[in-house]
Amino acid sequence: MTRHALGQWFTPAPVADLAVALACAGRPAPRRVCDPTCGDGAILARAAAALPRARLVGVDIDPAAAAAARARLPGATIEVGDVLDGAGARHLGAYDLVIGNPPWVRPDRLAADRRARLATAIGDDAGDVLDDEARGVLARRGDLAAACVLRALRLARPGGVVALVLSTALLDAGYAGPLWRAVTARGRVRRLVSAPAERWFADAAVNAMIVVIEVGPGAADDAVEVLRLRVPTADAARRIGGAAPNALADLADVRAVPAAAPTRWGRALRAPAAWTALEATAGDALVPLGALATLRRGITSGANDVFYLTRDAARRARIEPDVLAPLVHSPRDGAELAIAIDPDATPLCALVVPPGGLTRRRGARRWIEAHAAAAARPSLRGRDPWWALPARPARLFLTKAYGPRFLQRLAPRPVIADQRVYAVEPRAGVCLEALAAALNTTWTALALEALGRASMGNGAVEWTVGDAEALPVLDVRRADRRGSARIVAALDAIAARPVRHVTLERDLPDRRALDLAVAAVAPGLAAHLDDAHAALIASVALRDRWKLPVVR
Repeated sequence: MTRHALGQWFTPAPVADLAVALACAGRPAPRRVCDPTCGDGAILARAAAALPRARLVGVDIDPAAAAAARARLPGATIEVGDVLDGAGARHLGAYDLVIGNPPWVRPDRLAADRRARLATAIGDDAGDVLDDEARGVLARRGDLAAACVLRALRLARPGGVVALVLSTALLDAGYAGPLWRAVTARGRVRRLVSAPAERWFADAAVNAMIVVIEVGPGAADDAVEVLRLRVPTADAARRIGGAAPNALADLADVRAVPAAAPTRWGRALRAPAAWTALEATAGDALVPLGALATLRRGITSGANDVFYLTRDAARRARIEPDVLAPLVHSPRDGAELAIAIDPDATPLCALVVPPGGLTRRRGARRWIEAHAAAAARPSLRGRDPWWALPARPARLFLTKAYGPRFLQRLAPRPVIADQRVYAVEPRAGVCLEALAAALNTTWTALALEALGRASMGNGAVEWTVGDAEALPVLDVRRADRRGSARIVAALDAIAARPVRHVTLERDLPDRRALDLAVAAVAPGLAAHLDDAHAALIASVALRDRWKLPVVR
């Protein structure tokens, strides 16, 4: 078995020290400590150093890792086994502290027998607090770490503490709702801690956090303390154990979020101080994008090789131009694209033939007949006729995922978009061009960066349609006629040139002019522009895949 197959990401000593300090702060020293996925014993070793009188128990599915843990901790009890089955059942309710770094493995990467054990464990651990549908969502979609969180809560005694190093994806993923309902039914989430200026796991494309949970019933007015460290993790670990609650402000940005609102925890953990300052200044000038426009996914063709053609391929096939629509994709990695779309120069066209439209179009008919085998694909079986692409053109598009560039594209006439971008249709009374301008500002880029899901891997930030409807955007309806004209003119000045890396965009006069023109709808907001740029650049720099260019 390999590390990746097992989801093993061994914990650096400062992170382990921080987890121990957070778990023990303000509490009697735990006597019984368990790491249910102990790996080579890295966290247990740090617990042993901080808690010399504690009895330590570790469990791991990998015999080699367990052997390394035994060698490292001769006084500890180290077992080989899967904590989600019998090895875990023997320890339920036994520990003052359950601490660890559970394996990060998606269910589709698990062997069938282990998926079955995962589903059984979720049923055992959450069967009394989740209905069948919610348990099914967790079993089908939940990361292995999610099941380990639920098991950890049952390993700890009432009044005990669970402290786990987890991916922040567990706050936002499609199974997050059932997971945190089950967690909050068993315990009180006390703290979420991240280190925005560091990468705790250099070889894993995830954002990590430490979650501290007290086992036992909570109160209706409980709050989760969300900490974004401002000091190195090692410094925080040394200082946080003996820190009084009000001293945490010296170590981190501290935010209190209602424990009953887990959907807000991820935002509080991700958003930099610059975003919260921007929100406070803008006030009701920030509105959800859904208040200004309707959004919908672009088309899912079901067979890109059939329906998406280069212009040269379409010419060679002699497909009639009236059934070829310009196609917009999201910006690719490293691509420098402009805001403005030239419908006559898109690299790809979509084949959009209306039902009954093949009769008089010989070239399109030949193409469809040559690809008739595609009709048997599962992605096309429900379409009648299979070759009639359901396409709804639009002019303005919001990008689904972001690397180091933030770009929302605008066409002079309606074009077709792939599912990698979302069509944006302004509501009555909203100027299309002014909305496009607002979406292309640094203000919106910071919102996308601060509030988006950075859990899809490869260092990208992602937004779903549902998320995008709640995206905070400056309300261009607040601009008077002259202000609206300035906003549109600023967009015109920037639209034709390529949008570059955020570091390079910062100092461009047309970028600044656009940002300031839109900022005028919120008095006082312009003063935050430099901080917004700095926060955006710093956050992008932390996403693994994207490396800031050297700017001379």
